[in-house]
Amino acid sequence: MAGSRRQQIVEAARSILSEDPQSTLAVRTVAARVGIGASTLRHYFPTQQSLHEAIFAAALEDTPSEMRIHDTSTPARTRLRECLVQLLPPQQPISGAAADRILTALSTSFGSSSTDEARNAWGAYTLRTLDAIVGWLRVLAHQGVITDVDLRRRARFLLTVVEGIALTRIIPVTRPTSAEEEAILDDALSVVFRDTPA
Repeated sequence: MAGSRRQQIVEAARSILSEDPQSTLAVRTVAARVGIGASTLRHYFPTQQSLHEAIFAAALEDTPSEMRIHDTSTPARTRLRECLVQLLPPQQPISGAAADRILTALSTSFGSSSTDEARNAWGAYTLRTLDAIVGWLRVLAHQGVITDVDLRRRARFLLTVVEGIALTRIIPVTRPTSAEEEAILDDALSVVFRDTPA
């Protein structure tokens, strides 16, 4: 029962965040959503950071969708773009509690206080995402839209570009405009489609 209760708490917190990305995830709010007391929630997640880490790890377990990658009635670039865009965080400026959560998650994964669990979750997510992109490229190669050469290298290139755009969305620096982001993604797609058969 402990595993399922813990999962219920994480899912409730994720649900609250999907409704209100700026939510601070107050213990009483999350506990009420699950139908438990605040002390019970604290039994599973003694600190706010432990809850945030669990939410982050759960988000990393999500598998990217294939979207319309198989739909040949839609241009291949459009299909691949849609698949890649789903990997990005929301485009609106992130501030307050949402920004703090993301920065805490990044620090937990890569900072001096990083944990093996967080690094492993991030590594597993990266491999799953890379495999998903390879799969999308393989579909396009089977359709004859791109050549079936170095798909993993191309996938890693696309993931690097997407991660770069994602980083500019979540770290408080001067953000590129939507048009600049689209141009960057178009440049990356041009590399992938450069050897498109005639």
